[in-house]
Amino acid sequence: IPLSGVGAQAQPQLTINPPSVSFGSVAVGSTGSQSVTLSNTGNAALTIAAATPSGTGFGLNGLAALPLTLNAGQSTSFTATFSPASAVTGATGSISLTSNAPGSPATISLTGSSLQGSLSANPASFNFGNVLVGSNGTHTITLTNSGTASVTISAATATGTGFSLTGLSTPMTLTAGQSTTLTATFTPSSASLANGSVSITSNAPGSPLAIPLSGTGIQPQIAASPTSVNFATVVDGNNATQTITVRNNGTASLTITQATVSGTGFSMTGLTVPASIAAGSSTTFSAKFAPTGSGPLSGSILLTSNAPGSPLTIPLSGTAATATKLLAANPVSLSFGTVNIGSNSLLNATLTNTGNSNVTISSVSINGSGFTDTGLTANTVLTPNQSVTLHVTFAPAGTTGVSGSVTVTSDASNSPLTISLSGSGSQPVQHSAALTWTSSTSAVAGYRVYRGTVSGGPYTLLNGSLVTVATYTDTTVVSGQTYYYVTTAVDSSSNESVYSNEISATIP
Repeated sequence: IPLSGVGAQAQPQLTINPPSVSFGSVAVGSTGSQSVTLSNTGNAALTIAAATPSGTGFGLNGLAALPLTLNAGQSTSFTATFSPASAVTGATGSISLTSNAPGSPATISLTGSSLQGSLSANPASFNFGNVLVGSNGTHTITLTNSGTASVTISAATATGTGFSLTGLSTPMTLTAGQSTTLTATFTPSSASLANGSVSITSNAPGSPLAIPLSGTGIQPQIAASPTSVNFATVVDGNNATQTITVRNNGTASLTITQATVSGTGFSMTGLTVPASIAAGSSTTFSAKFAPTGSGPLSGSILLTSNAPGSPLTIPLSGTAATATKLLAANPVSLSFGTVNIGSNSLLNATLTNTGNSNVTISSVSINGSGFTDTGLTANTVLTPNQSVTLHVTFAPAGTTGVSGSVTVTSDASNSPLTISLSGSGSQPVQHSAALTWTSSTSAVAGYRVYRGTVSGGPYTLLNGSLVTVATYTDTTVVSGQTYYYVTTAVDSSSNESVYSNEISATIP
């Protein structure tokens, strides 16, 4: 029986499928994987002793139990992985398989590129500036994925007193180049500087993305000066006014939207609403009290505005008084005593408005022989407590006693007002003053004599021609008067000396 055959050496053979792996593009933070099959195509048992990956981001799993034996014709699989940590183009690596097969170690080449999302905000920060307390400021912020891989936003929060955000629902995925918007809001609760931020959490590098926010709360503050008004006493039919200053002590514009007055007799002028007052500025208006009747009255002014504590109340008060018109004389009678015929005497009476309303004097009349009046005319108006002086002169024409009166007619309730007058005349008695002096030791042509009614002068010259002796009699004096005399010496060239010493003479 013929026999034949070919002898062959027993040997394992390692076959790899695929012999190289390309992961394509893998997003940073994620993992690309591909299955690799190892087959023993030889005729002896294959023992894989080690599997070692190399290259940044490359790895494998599924071959943990090494050494691994594959009988002839047997296969196994594992997974090659690529987990890039950063964006890179054309990353390379390999897996080295050590076995008892010929050509060991076998190498599986690995290639791949990584993609990465990048999240940015526009604007990167925002200052709301000045925002009125009680209102809000808003601003739109745009989020853009400027990277090469999708970005998933998992959370968005706002921090800081008064700051909030709307318009962004999470989770949200932005593909490469895609944008979305959110609205940041600042609602200040007090007049002060505030800081906050919007925080965006995502799978993009640098997460969370912080967007700083700031703003200043501003607020008007209203104040009145005076804070209350007391008009004191005002006569029925009259009125009194008071200026009130309203100041904005805050940091925002003050708007007065309404101004109302309450209380009988009270009103206001000079404030037109709505009125706007800039921060630090002020305006004025007038409060008025025009009462009727009598007794204490009260009211208020209410200013409604955008300031805290609105409305501002300004209390008003005053007392209404019944109008009174009274005219008083002081003294109520004038006695001139005895006055020489040919001369006169002057006495005064003071008329005073003792009421609380103006008094109008319509006429002044006088009767009685020798009496005349000056200083007061018709239609003279006296305000409360105002006075005027009435001058009455008595110039008797005879030696008998005379009586008379001054009648003052006005709109006062006690009109007419009468001032009684009395006096008597007498024949003047002739008096004289005899003067002597010591003669000058110098040669003189004569003397001049001067007289005054006030000590120290001024003096009036009495003699028209020079007196050549040291005596002189003044026959022009009047009873009851004191006179003051001086003399001078005059030489032949009409040069006059200074005044002599002064002497006085009182005429009885």
